[in-house]
Amino acid sequence: MKKGEHLNLDIRRLGINGEGIGFYNRMAIFVENAIPSEKHEVVLTRCENKMIFAKSVQCLKTSPSRKKAECPYYESCGGCSVMHIDYNKMLELKRDILIESLNRYTKLNVRSFEIRPTIPSELFFHYRNKSQLPLKKINDSTMICMTRPQSTDLIPIKECMVNDSLINELYEKILKYIDELHISSYLYKFKRGVLRYLVIRVNKQNEAQICFVCAEKSEKIRMLAKKVIEIEEVKSVYENFNDSKKQALIFGEKTNLLAGEPYITETLGNVRYQLYPTTFFQLNSYQAEQMYNVILKSCKLSHKERVLDAYCGVGAIGLYLAKLAKEVIGIENNPVSVYAAKENAKMNKIKNAEFYVGDVEKLLPEFIEKGICFDVVVCDPPRGGLGKDLIQTLLNAEIRRIVYASCNPATFSKDLDMLSTKYTVQCITPLDMFPQTPLVESVCQLALKD
Repeated sequence: MKKGEHLNLDIRRLGINGEGIGFYNRMAIFVENAIPSEKHEVVLTRCENKMIFAKSVQCLKTSPSRKKAECPYYESCGGCSVMHIDYNKMLELKRDILIESLNRYTKLNVRSFEIRPTIPSELFFHYRNKSQLPLKKINDSTMICMTRPQSTDLIPIKECMVNDSLINELYEKILKYIDELHISSYLYKFKRGVLRYLVIRVNKQNEAQICFVCAEKSEKIRMLAKKVIEIEEVKSVYENFNDSKKQALIFGEKTNLLAGEPYITETLGNVRYQLYPTTFFQLNSYQAEQMYNVILKSCKLSHKERVLDAYCGVGAIGLYLAKLAKEVIGIENNPVSVYAAKENAKMNKIKNAEFYVGDVEKLLPEFIEKGICFDVVVCDPPRGGLGKDLIQTLLNAEIRRIVYASCNPATFSKDLDMLSTKYTVQCITPLDMFPQTPLVESVCQLALKD
């Protein structure tokens, strides 16, 4: 098969990046914007490493689940790569993506345990509570931009349909202030300019925190902060310095409060959390509460259990579980996050939770040596998964129950395959944390084999 070749292709399933997948001579062909059950005439655009990519020339058979994407930037931006698929159908396809990963990367029989229907998001649009977008001058006007997929090209936009409405309103107001003060946008090609990113975080109480990511110091940023803090919803304004040459790296190491309160708070259930500009927190607050409730139910707590919260971050999950646990111990390798977790525990008057700086694979054996054993471990790792060292540590520890939350079906499946040597998968619950994207969150309940 060669680049430029044309063929007719039946689309069988959806890939993890939202592309349709068809097969020709047992070779998988990835077709952008195609939907399972459709038939397309395609032209091959790239053939490499046993992977073939193609572009649709025309749709010969259209899926009843196809719809017109609502966003005017849909084709050029690429951030919401499945906006052309009916939402209820997309929930089914996200479950299918999870099952396909389990079939591909594990020896598990997916019929031997329950895989529940995908839990829908309360909001299909305007669900993101944080946005961090690069800036670009267009005809003397500063605009927010999206980065074109698989490139560094900046696509100017006026608003983003998955951002909270308040975020879009604040972008419009703040960009006007930036232009009034003649603050330059950073030019990556020439390595000059002041403002790299404008970061906005909001909570369910309609309060906002602003952070200006700058390439260099400028007195104009302090003048800008004085204007921005006067906006009614804005409670906190920061600056962050990032002199990296890497466009994709958003934050630098140094962050300074310029005006207002040091943090805003978000509430999930009965737990309040302090949020700073660089704090990791789930981007869909409403769906995060649903996920935490699934985790809580999966833990089967009865006020008698000691829970290990691995990758605890700011204590988001651990503090949510504390009300039904005897004790929660959180481990996180980021000292700033551990400090925030301790502060969150104090703010909520939670006294049965402690947090430690370190790596789980090192600290867990030390706890066990001291006679501190765990009944349940909750893991919510980054996209890279648990890693072989931590999995081996968990297998050695033989903790009775593991609840594993994941945002990456591929690494999640690979980890389950290793854990399944000593653990039984009881059920998996997929959730739609990011509507209009192919991303799927999963919560898995595992029990130690007898």
